[in-house]
Amino acid sequence: MAVYWGQNSGAAGSLPYQQPLGAYCDDDSVDIILLSFLYILKGQGGYPVLNFANICDYTKNASVPVFPGTELMHCSDMGVDIKRCQEKGKIILLSIGGATAQLNSDAGTFSKQIWDLFMEGSSEFRPFDDAIIDGIDLDFEQQSQFDTIQFANNMNDYFKSGTRKYYLTAAPQCPYPDANLGNLLAQSHVDMAFIQFYNSGWCDNSKYGLPHWPESMNYYMWDAAWRNNSFANPNMRLYVGSTAGSSAGNPSSYVSPDFFANELKGLQKDYPDSFGGAMTWDMSWAYGSTPNYATNAKQAMMAGSKCSVYA
Repeated sequence: MAVYWGQNSGAAGSLPYQQPLGAYCDDDSVDIILLSFLYILKGQGGYPVLNFANICDYTKNASVPVFPGTELMHCSDMGVDIKRCQEKGKIILLSIGGATAQLNSDAGTFSKQIWDLFMEGSSEFRPFDDAIIDGIDLDFEQQSQFDTIQFANNMNDYFKSGTRKYYLTAAPQCPYPDANLGNLLAQSHVDMAFIQFYNSGWCDNSKYGLPHWPESMNYYMWDAAWRNNSFANPNMRLYVGSTAGSSAGNPSSYVSPDFFANELKGLQKDYPDSFGGAMTWDMSWAYGSTPNYATNAKQAMMAGSKCSVYA
């Protein structure tokens, strides 16, 4: 079960604010936490810019430190929480992009920065201090000149030089192939695809159970591509993404916790080879849902048939 954390989007729906990352370390229903977002690739001083809403955002909280000559925040408490969650078996990924991303760097410079700032490289600026994240997620939702494939290939090369296991993941939208990440999935090694079956209309979760084409939740298309070796990594796992609240995205895309749980059980049974698990946006909505959206989904998958180790 993968959950995006960091944007506190549930607050817009009058839900309680998201808690610090460490508050979710002990929850066995969450396996992968995606820190969202690094949203500007090249800000002041040539360094990227992070935003974690109420937890670490210098534009809203003047007490949040920023490294000299940059807009890069020093989120020390998050570093402590990252290590604690990893000790509990969580995979912690940094998600790059989002709906308002500025993809304004070059692949060579940016990949080196990511390795140095957040992984096993070296930099005078370390946003999470000595904490080392487990990988990178790409949530690119607009066209740009940024060379995504070169960036991914560079990161995979860095990963091979490291001393631990790293992951490269992507969050395509459900129309296949995805306009912004389709070439990446076809040409670069990606471990997991967190497919957004929301905000796209005809292929959303709300269409699950309808006859195929012209309107149907289209996991079957992604599975067919997986079976036809259309992805650079033939073992890439497909995750079913959802919004965890009626206003977490387009309301017409939302499905209830029980609907989503039944959908996951059906897909897990019908497509056991490609099925990797579930993803939801975001933590604040999931924990504000009754029942907890992520917990309900995880329990459904655990009760089902074959499931990836990274559920």
